[in-house]
Amino acid sequence: MDYTHLTQEERYQISTLLRERFSKRYIAWRLNRSPSTISREINRNRARNGYFAKHANQLALRRHCSNPKRIPHEIWTLVIFYLELQWSPEQIASRGQLANRKSIHDRPIEIEQRHRFGDLEIDTIVGRNHQQSLVSIVDRKTGYL
Repeated sequence: MDYTHLTQEERYQISTLLRERFSKRYIAWRLNRSPSTISREINRNRARNGYFAKHANQLALRRHCSNPKRIPHEIWTLVIFYLELQWSPEQIASRGQLANRKSIHDRPIEIEQRHRFGDLEIDTIVGRNHQQSLVSIVDRKTGYL
């Protein structure tokens, strides 16, 4: 069975049958829909004082996005580039959210030479199913944790 959104006519039928005190299962049978579909529809789109078809249809249309935004070609190119580097979708998605982070390649040369104390290197390790995590902080000169 293919999935289709409830129509305004079906919402009017639901409203009428509810007013006549028919069960959700009976309404689902009459509309040839799943009982869970009818139950979800009533819970999501009811007003304070009951289920009204016009109000329900307006709420549903407000949530429905019939014209999804297109992703610009430049962003798709970047996504493909990072996928080829074996980045995960999560890593690619979070890249745009971390705008204030600096790349490891942008650090000053004196840090790279390891001549002074106090230059720290911090790494995060996340465990299986994101249940555990470990942060390691190492002084670059001494190698001490």
